[in-house]
Amino acid sequence: MTDTVCYRHPDRPAGVRCQRCDRPICPSCMNSAAVGFQCPNCFNEGVRSVPRTRTSLGGIQRANQSIVTYTIMALNVLVFIAVHVGSPRILQDLVMVPVLTESEPWRLLTSAFTHVQIFHIFSNLFMLWQLGPPLEHMLGRLRFTVLYLLSALGGSIAVWLLAAPGSATLGASGAVLGLVGALLVISRARGLDITWIIAYVAITAVLSFAIPNVSWQGHLGGFIVGAALAWIFLQLSNHKRRNKQAA
Repeated sequence: MTDTVCYRHPDRPAGVRCQRCDRPICPSCMNSAAVGFQCPNCFNEGVRSVPRTRTSLGGIQRANQSIVTYTIMALNVLVFIAVHVGSPRILQDLVMVPVLTESEPWRLLTSAFTHVQIFHIFSNLFMLWQLGPPLEHMLGRLRFTVLYLLSALGGSIAVWLLAAPGSATLGASGAVLGLVGALLVISRARGLDITWIIAYVAITAVLSFAIPNVSWQGHLGGFIVGAALAWIFLQLSNHKRRNKQAA
């Protein structure tokens, strides 16, 4: 115990001293540590010095492993509602139209969050709900976000380059196929059963060509980008693991 005043609050008497810097602190500045109490500065330094737990593919592990997935789902639902209750102009400004892309590049991304039919958004969000959490858990929030957005862009770019200039494309299918491609690569690298993934890809490919107005370009572009990114993430993770073992 000490009779001095708190070094952060000179008008308050100090009850104890910080276990790290030995400066007097008042009750409001006391942070419980493994042994005794620490002042806010020392406590924050200690938190920053603790190594962050990494996911199996090198991302930072968080308490809530699915927050990005649920946020993306919520954004899709909000856009769906806006399209149906708002001005028709909203839909016209969001969909992917190749001939308008150079002057309105935002369509490359906004189209991946836009749906009109209830079955369309339900099927995409169902697959996102199935695939998102495990991938987000493996990759971490940042890498999962990069995977989803770049897969969406990859699908839109494929539409831009390969589809009819005046055609309109929308939906999260390209991004979802990117998740499928990523899961295929990761599962294959880990020796896991990929039968259901191959079957899903095969069925999607057949439906993309058999059903009118389904964008095979968006599906293909998203799948390729997602698979490529997963391969890159695997290589980075393996490289860091080898460096750590060598050290």
